[in-house]
Amino acid sequence: LVQETGFKAMAVVSVSHMNMAAMGGRTRSARRCAWLFLGVAVLLSLDSDRGSREDLQHSQAFAAGPVGTLFSQTRSAGLVAKQSGAELSSMKNPVRTVSDTINTFYKEYPQPPVLPMYRSFLVDFMTNTHLTIVDARFKYDAVFALGAVTYYNGLMGSYDKLTGGIGASEKIFNAFCKALDMDPAQVTADAEAVRAYAKATPPGTILTHMEGTPAAPDKRIADAFSGIGSSLYGTSFSIGLFTVMEGCGVDVNKENVEEWTKALKVTSSKATGDLDTYKQNKNKLRMAEEMIREIEIREKKKLAERLETKAKALAAKAAEKAAAAVA
Repeated sequence: LVQETGFKAMAVVSVSHMNMAAMGGRTRSARRCAWLFLGVAVLLSLDSDRGSREDLQHSQAFAAGPVGTLFSQTRSAGLVAKQSGAELSSMKNPVRTVSDTINTFYKEYPQPPVLPMYRSFLVDFMTNTHLTIVDARFKYDAVFALGAVTYYNGLMGSYDKLTGGIGASEKIFNAFCKALDMDPAQVTADAEAVRAYAKATPPGTILTHMEGTPAAPDKRIADAFSGIGSSLYGTSFSIGLFTVMEGCGVDVNKENVEEWTKALKVTSSKATGDLDTYKQNKNKLRMAEEMIREIEIREKKKLAERLETKAKALAAKAAEKAAAAVA
């Protein structure tokens, strides 16, 4: 703009010189000088116009090029993010967190508190099951239900004996299922159906059902066998599978587990890894039950000794009273 203004000013000055020369009767050199000024002004003006057009073409090329496009997209994205910032900040995470599940459990089972020696194992089991369920690949099935029930019963089997209450472990299980958005009645019914199926069906027939030739007569079991190949294979399904093998009389070892997982069309490495953990946990639970049994025997002996001591004391008092009455 400054250059254009300067060019126009030079043109005006040149014309003024020409007029002054004409009006004042100046010499030919003055007119020649004026025409020189005018020519320079015109040339500079034309050069300025060409430069402006080139600048415009360069700007358009920059905007159409990759850098200009990126700049435009970035600017647009920034504006969209700024405008939708309030909406993004107000969005809630649709996936439940572990803390949500644990808080729900304690709301469902507030009192009496879970015994400390069981609490850590229960929370760990709940956490692992939660992480399996919230996975997008997970699909609930009856074998998973059997594994969850089997693991829970192994973990909490002696709970009622220690607490002296009736049905405490069942209440905890109901709260456990509800915290994980599962129906306790359905989980129990599905688990019992698979357990009964395993006891009533020969191993060879179960393997053919796993392969789908033919499918298992119970649709819940057939769906579990056919669907696990395309869904998430978790620890609870492994435990359910081991329970089925035990129920039909198959030794649960690495070779047999590999054969059965092959029939299910799943990778055997996860199942064999779960097998080692399963056996370790069974040994720990067995040792825990033996310890609980020893504690029970010891407590019964102490109770019998206290009762005997109390009976002797009462007998001695009675004898003293009788002696006093005779005297």
